[in-house]
Amino acid sequence: MAALSFRIRIVFVSAFLIFLLGFWAKLAGHDYHAYLPTRIRRPNGVIFILLAPSRITQALVALQNVEDRFNRRLKYPIVLFTAEDETEFITEEVKSKVNWITEGRASFATTTKESWEVPPWMDQDRVRNSMETIGFSFGYRAMCRYYSGFFWTHPALASYDWLWRLDTDIQFHCDVPYDPIERLIEKHAVYGFVQVNYDATWVQPSLASNVSQFLYENQHIIPPDANQRFVWKGDDGAAKAMAGAATSEDWTGACMYNNFEISHRSVWESNIYTKFFEHLDKAGGFFYERWGDSPIHSYGLAMSLRQDQVVQFKDLGYQHQAWAYECADLDRCACVKDGVSKDFNDHADAWFNPSH
Repeated sequence: MAALSFRIRIVFVSAFLIFLLGFWAKLAGHDYHAYLPTRIRRPNGVIFILLAPSRITQALVALQNVEDRFNRRLKYPIVLFTAEDETEFITEEVKSKVNWITEGRASFATTTKESWEVPPWMDQDRVRNSMETIGFSFGYRAMCRYYSGFFWTHPALASYDWLWRLDTDIQFHCDVPYDPIERLIEKHAVYGFVQVNYDATWVQPSLASNVSQFLYENQHIIPPDANQRFVWKGDDGAAKAMAGAATSEDWTGACMYNNFEISHRSVWESNIYTKFFEHLDKAGGFFYERWGDSPIHSYGLAMSLRQDQVVQFKDLGYQHQAWAYECADLDRCACVKDGVSKDFNDHADAWFNPSH
């Protein structure tokens, strides 16, 4: 009984001390509760960025922005990838700056040869001809293939459930007072995005037909409630796709703008997406054409997820390069709606209310 009474006194004293601290912080003009832990256990997630030699400075600026806006509070680990032949650009000076910015939470990793080089079975002359006629560097094409089928298998990411992809030349114009990964968990979602863009067909003329062929050959594993009309034009387009007869003319062109992307690894490890990537990789379009990871992710999402398994983040003020972005009407956003943020259309209805 005495032990119980002692525990009760401890609880009351602790509560009183917390009240006093909160009252003092209010008097000082600060919200003490903003600095209290927001969770008992952080979700098992990681932020990762692929570095290019020409964007090291931009990457450092982006990291500082990410830390200032949310990650100094959330404290997610960060993995910075480089291609194996570009590690010389990660100097001791760069490592020291990254370590300071991230409070030691960042590590460096290199992509594997399998995930970055042109597969040996491919027609090298055809690859070179494609680069001359379509354009886009080898590095860009390798990046698209890496993000389409390999990133989540890398040992540096293998132990994490939630994978938060960011790019180098980005900016968050808004403070983020919550954890986006926890937001997904609360909504029972497995994928988060910012906006939808529309990609071109001329750089990937045979992609849609290859996707349609996969759907036809694997109809038995495609969920009937998958959001297929996000990528196919109406019910007729989706029906043609499932029949193996769809082409670029039936593709909406809609793509998740995936230089910001939060995903649960189950999206990519699913039987559907694994077989889907294997099918596309054997077709060779990453190097024979310029198949982008953004449309491939979007095709994969549309054939495997329901609408309610995806969440959009509209209040981050996320901007990639100097492109248009959403400036939320919030005091915590250091932007105003002008220039590239004026009359911005995120095209999110393409996922949540696709055309009939």
